[in-house]
Amino acid sequence: MLVVSSPSAVEECFTKNDITFANRPRTMAGQHLTYNSTVPVWAPYGHLWRNLRRVATIEIFSHISLQKSSIIREEEVYYLLRQMLKVSNIEPQKVDFKYLSTLLVSNIMMRMVAGKPCVGEEFACMDVGKQLLKEFKDSYFASSTVNICDFFPILKWVGYKGLEKNMIRMQKMRDGALGRLIEEMKQKKPHVEKKRTLIETLFSLRESEPEFYSDNVIKSIILVSSSTYFSLVKVIEIETCTYLKIQTK
Repeated sequence: MLVVSSPSAVEECFTKNDITFANRPRTMAGQHLTYNSTVPVWAPYGHLWRNLRRVATIEIFSHISLQKSSIIREEEVYYLLRQMLKVSNIEPQKVDFKYLSTLLVSNIMMRMVAGKPCVGEEFACMDVGKQLLKEFKDSYFASSTVNICDFFPILKWVGYKGLEKNMIRMQKMRDGALGRLIEEMKQKKPHVEKKRTLIETLFSLRESEPEFYSDNVIKSIILVSSSTYFSLVKVIEIETCTYLKIQTK
């Protein structure tokens, strides 16, 4: 954290050295878990960051993109309610809403990205479904926050608690999953424009900018989408619990 106490220092920070302060710190997680900092959150300020930000703004978070995927969200919410009904069909039972909300968000994300759910409805309430979801979370939702080795690099040199080794292992598993997903999408016939998945859209953009849309950049954009949606799980849990408390009063 930098505390600036004089107007002249503020001016120097935001005019002469604005690019320096706009940059992101180089971290172990950024290096190993985001394809050498090619995710917008960790990318250094410059041409790469501007391109990634443009793609994320237009292809992931724009009103048109969200409108196109609204039918997916509606269908997955319907499937969620149907699963809850199945569980409590005979008599009232406790429902693992954390699992179901994670499943909801994961399926929405995967259908938007690749056109298929993470866990099919037929496996949702089975142990195999829970195992599939766990493997999916381990592959796509690894934490990429800073850790103590970023503040004390000497700990990285001595392999402190195996943090770097675990990140490398995790990234290898994640990269394999993303690579298989991309190769699978390459073999498929693309949908019409209105029903294109995120990967298909990125493939079409690659035709005009092949030097930018490498497989690693496409993987990093998928990670942006997945991490954004996964952050909604806690929000859904809190909002649902709040609603149920209000209804029971």
